[in-house]
Amino acid sequence: MDAADRPWRFWLLALLWLPAGLVLQAAVRFGGSAEPLMLPAMLMAAGSLVFVAPCGLPLALGCRRLWRLGYRRAAWGWGVGLGAVTLWATLLGGLLGPVVIVLSALVLSLPVWLAALVLARRETPV
Repeated sequence: MDAADRPWRFWLLALLWLPAGLVLQAAVRFGGSAEPLMLPAMLMAAGSLVFVAPCGLPLALGCRRLWRLGYRRAAWGWGVGLGAVTLWATLLGGLLGPVVIVLSALVLSLPVWLAALVLARRETPV
């Protein structure tokens, strides 16, 4: 059974990496302090993560393209590196609004897409 038989794994990772990173960052930032009103506040804030989930798709799809071209290590490297930068930009963009989150996610995924296009062009004969 190869990856083509289990596309749900890719889509699960592609949609959840950015919200999961934000939740992990918040847990580290607030140090796990459990105040009585913290859980309801966190559950109310979880609804905003639904908007953030599709913002991680451009980077994930670009890395998937590199993966399919045979550059597996590069795909993971770009994904982890730009994923960390995208997470940071999403945190800052959250202060400015949802449009900034979307634009930063798109702009930060451009290097992966450019690399995938260049590598795909190198492999196809002219």
